[in-house]
This record gives sequence, C-alpha cells and structure tokens, in this order.
Amino acid sequence: MSSSISRRYRRTYTKIILVMISVIFSLFIAEIFLRYYYFGKLTIVNKASALRFIRYDAQLGWSPIPNSVGYFSNPRQGYNAYVKYDDNGVRVNGNSSAGEGKSILIVGDSVTAGLEVDNDETYSAILERLFSQNGCTYRVYNAGVLGYGTDQSLWNMERLIDIIKPEYVIYMYASNDFLNNRTIKQPNAKFGKPVYVLDNEELSVKNRPSEKYDKSYYAYVEYDSSGYKINQGRINGTVGSIWMFVKQDLALFYPLKSLNSYLRISPASKIENEVIHQDYDILELILKKMKRDNIKLYFTSSPYEGEDIYIDDFMRISDELGITYLNLFPYFTEEWNKYHWNNDRHWNKKGHLQAAKGLYDLLKPHLCKQ
Repeated sequence: MSSSISRRYRRTYTKIILVMISVIFSLFIAEIFLRYYYFGKLTIVNKASALRFIRYDAQLGWSPIPNSVGYFSNPRQGYNAYVKYDDNGVRVNGNSSAGEGKSILIVGDSVTAGLEVDNDETYSAILERLFSQNGCTYRVYNAGVLGYGTDQSLWNMERLIDIIKPEYVIYMYASNDFLNNRTIKQPNAKFGKPVYVLDNEELSVKNRPSEKYDKSYYAYVEYDSSGYKINQGRINGTVGSIWMFVKQDLALFYPLKSLNSYLRISPASKIENEVIHQDYDILELILKKMKRDNIKLYFTSSPYEGEDIYIDDFMRISDELGITYLNLFPYFTEEWNKYHWNNDRHWNKKGHLQAAKGLYDLLKPHLCKQ
C-alpha cells in the first residue's frame, strides 16, 4: 500500500517538474523570439548609463556635471551618441558657428536633452542652424535634463537666466511631467528631488535642500478632496532589482507593458496616468513663475501618440497666462515609430529634425521680423 502511494507521489512530482521545465523552456524560447523581434539581437545589451553626466544637486535634486563628456549608448534601442556639456552644465550644440546676438534658452527633460543623438543632432542644435541659414541668427541653449519635471525646469531656468541672459525661453513639456512634478523620489532611482505642493491655491516647496536617499526609498505627493499628503515607503531591494532587470533587459516585458498600470509595480505609477485638475493648476502656477517682464516665454509639448488630448488645456492655460503655445503635432505626420528609437519614447534623429522644423516655422514670424 505504502509502495503504491509512494509511486503516485513520485509520478505527481515528476509531472510537476516536467510542467515547470516546459514552462521555463517555453519562456526561454519566447524570450529568444521576442528578443529578435523587438531588439534584432539576442544578447543582453551593454549600456552606457546617463548617470555619468549627472550629479547630486541640493537645489534641483540632480543636475548635469559641468564639462562632462562621453557616450550615451543602448545597442538595444540603437543609439550611441556623443554627449558634451559646457561649464554651465548646458548641452553643447556642436555647431561650427556659435552664433552671436540674441539667445534662446530651452528647458525641459530628457526629450530636450536628447542624449540619444549627437550634440549637433538635437532639436536645439538644428533650430540654431535653421535660424542661421535663414539670416536670423540666434544662439540656442539646450538646458534639458533627463527626468526633470516642470518644477525642476523652472529652477534650472532661474539658475541660468543671469548666466545666459536670454531674450526668449522655451519650455518643452513631456508626457511624464505630471508624474515628475509630484515625485520626490522614484523607487530604484539614484536621486530624489524637491517638489512643489499645491496648498490653498498657492505653491510651496518641500524637500529643499534635497535629501540623499537609498535606492529602495520612494515618496510622491498625492491629492484628494482634503488637500495633499506625501506617500512614502521602501520597496524590497531584491524584488526591485529583479523588476528593473525584467523591465530594462528582457524582451518578454514588452508584450506586458500595458499591464504595468494595472500591476502597480511602482508605487508612483498610481498617479502616472491620472490627469486631475490639481495637475493643471500646478502646471499653470509654475508657468506663471517662469514668466519674466524682460523675457518672452513660449510653451510647447513633445508630440506622441494619443497625447493631443492635452492640447486644448495647454492652449487654455497659455491664453490665461498670456504666453504662446507652440503646437508641434501638425508637423509629425508619419507613424509615431518613425520618430522614435526602437521601443523608446525618445526622439531619434528624424524626430529631432521634425521638432526643430516645427519650432522654426512657428517662431520665425515672432523672432525673425524684418
């Protein structure tokens, strides 16, 4: 009897083991197939991190390292770009002629920084050349920094105004700025940041000077009918590291990307797709702080699929503040993947070129009056 039971247990264990082996083997085959489908190659990529250009900053959270230089690469996405910053932490445009006369300061996040393309291929560098080629010379300063929200772009602008003394400022919004404006620290991120909170229709800054945290810590601002609260905590370091490996290096992640907002793996992802009225109020108040009596402010946003839903609100906010919204969406007429790197929301060379052409067309009537 006992021998019969023992045999049944062995058969059950054998079946379980075979099922596990089959699942692992199937996932392995799927990873190989998807790796070729999405990445065009099998190996796990050897990336050159953007952190080589970034340092801790008590006022901004993080900022570019002055005079840093090197390559930013990710073979999986297909870019290997030469990056150089000047002694003010501004991305060098790489144009042969620096230009003289009036200047334009562009602030924003990684879309503006354009680390995925060479210095002379960013939309700011191309815009500078377009002005020069058409007899309307401007020096264009690229002060975009990866991961910045609207709040950090404002503080970065304030840092550079007395140095650069621009006649014009362009703020380039990106789709994750609502999230970044509420974030004190993302889990697994190296740096935290100060943050504006909306309190009785006024902005007040929290977490300045910016603290230094361990990677497991996270904190973000959440609003409800009674006001705001700061949600904070820690994630399991091992689980977080495994998730980052899955997210960044496994092709199996890509078919499941749409589940991220439902899985809520990142605590901050709770607010990633929520666009409630406080977010627009914060954006409007920060843009209001960007205005200067002696500097013309322009507001624009980086086009991406489905994000034209923001345009009406952006135009409304711009009209209320008396600033000009530059709508780039009509200039992106092809399929969205034509303008972006492989499985990456950042612009490729064509995306930067199209953005520069759109900005030039929209700015020329204002900046190049004969």
